[in-house]
Amino acid sequence: MKIEEMIEKRRKISENKKLIERFPFLLPRNRWTGEISEDYDYTYTELDEMPNGWREAFGEQMCQELKEELDKFNFTDKYRIIQIKEKYGTLRWYDGGYPVGSKIQDIINKYEDLSMCYCYRCGKPTKYRTEGWIEFFCEDCKNELIEKKYYHEDSFVKLSKEDLPQRIRYKDGCEIELSTDPEVLKIVKENWEE
Repeated sequence: MKIEEMIEKRRKISENKKLIERFPFLLPRNRWTGEISEDYDYTYTELDEMPNGWREAFGEQMCQELKEELDKFNFTDKYRIIQIKEKYGTLRWYDGGYPVGSKIQDIINKYEDLSMCYCYRCGKPTKYRTEGWIEFFCEDCKNELIEKKYYHEDSFVKLSKEDLPQRIRYKDGCEIELSTDPEVLKIVKENWEE
């Protein structure tokens, strides 16, 4: 291993230890037993499953809101993340359950909706979505993907405020209902075309 790689690995481990100390539910555990792997070395956390752009834009903010709500129910150390991923261009956050009466699902829903407002590659505000395989991109990432020939220019649809508060309809029949969360609507109105 090169010296630069060793330094980066140590930095990542130090960063992850601090992150897990703040948000214990980011510690990877066996999904069935809840046990921590014997060879776990802090080189990754559950949050690493979130695409980088979303992690930059709101990853830790989401974890903070979840922790504050979990703390109200003394559930922070019991909360388990099952999976974090992108699907239909937006965040999906699956967990192993939470206390009845908590606002955990509301928080998750807010950030799942908010994810369409941020490029999942870099975290900048989105301006475009793709047809077919649904993804949301900023202007810079869209241009880079066209330049690298990953997408054709005709694959992109400019996002419009007209879509609010209705549904985004895609050629393949899929529909996504747009959020009515004020924070999400504010970001959409600031960044999407008239």
